[in-house]
Amino acid sequence: MRTWRKASKLAAVVTVAGGLALTGTSAAVADGNPAQKRIGQCGTGVFLDGIRALAVSENSRDEVYITSNGTKIWPAGAYVSMAVNQRVEVDKCVPSNAQIRLMEYDDWPDPNDTIGGFTVQGERTIDYEFCCGDNGRYRIGAIA
Repeated sequence: MRTWRKASKLAAVVTVAGGLALTGTSAAVADGNPAQKRIGQCGTGVFLDGIRALAVSENSRDEVYITSNGTKIWPAGAYVSMAVNQRVEVDKCVPSNAQIRLMEYDDWPDPNDTIGGFTVQGERTIDYEFCCGDNGRYRIGAIA
């Protein structure tokens, strides 16, 4: 009888623990979300998540790119063309206290324009805003 009780208790514990393991996993990690996996890879830096266009500086779209401490870090190509309310993944790690700038690409002979910038605060998870060069306004999430 004691063996049966022990076996039933063990089965109950395994069932509960298995259920907790399944329900405790976030959807982002369970789906293999690459952004979620990269957050841990930033070490003492900050993970830049996605950028959203709240207002564009040109007629219908801006051609944007991001610099960190004066070096272009995103996107891999020359720029990303964004419309109002569009969101695009950035998925980049930057060091704490980095100077981040959102730039609007212009063809020759005009120079590229700065939409806005900020200094990363490494100890905080926050939404930063790039504002208001040429009336453009963007928001980006930073996860410390």
